Amino acid sequence: MSAINAIRIASKTQPAKQSLIFLHGLGDTGSGWSFLAEQLQRDPAFRNTSFIFPNAPVMGVTANGNDPTTAWFDIHSWDNVQLQPDESGFLKSLNVIEKLVGEQIQNGVDPQNIVVGGFSQGAALALASAATLPTKIAGFVSLSGFPMINDKLLEIKNATNSDTPVFHGHGDQDTIVPLNDGQSAKQFFTKRCGVSNYTLNIYPGMGHSACPEEIDDLVKFFKKVLRLN
Repeated sequence: MSAINAIRIASKTQPAKQSLIFLHGLGDTGSGWSFLAEQLQRDPAFRNTSFIFPNAPVMGVTANGNDPTTAWFDIHSWDNVQLQPDESGFLKSLNVIEKLVGEQIQNGVDPQNIVVGGFSQGAALALASAATLPTKIAGFVSLSGFPMINDKLLEIKNATNSDTPVFHGHGDQDTIVPLNDGQSAKQFFTKRCGVSNYTLNIYPGMGHSACPEEIDDLVKFFKKVLRLN
């Protein structure tokens, strides 16, 4: 298996017993979210947790006038991110998640100790993986996520993670991915894809970003699904 371009942060104590895979948003890189590892590793509960922050490829994004930037899939319109969805690019990036999960299992991590998450574009992929990943894992995280390639997901979905916990955090002042898109995501994945254990947390005043309250809730979620003290 060829190595996937990612920032990998080893657990403080070896061997790693848990793994967090987290995908960044458009125009960012894995290092943009590596603060999560820095924050969590200050807590002894995460001493055996490793972190993987994959880097998206550089591509021309239609909504940016085809200017090259890091992206997991193309976006055609900022007014409607689901317009002319880049199905092939999305599925290719979805496969990155499956490969990274397989990599962690190969490294000796129990799949029940793996969490997959992301922000914005990365969150859209994390949500899709909740409906399609063939391996049952501990949990999924969507920060400011939205539904993509819905028709295709209905074709390829499976029930492996139907009861796996999903944490979705969204700001009510998000102008890039409006809260309505987050609510649509919950509706689609619970009602159409059978992802039943889905919690949408709304953060007043938060835009297209993260806030301390959301990160605190996220840490609690990690501890719960990974069964950490």
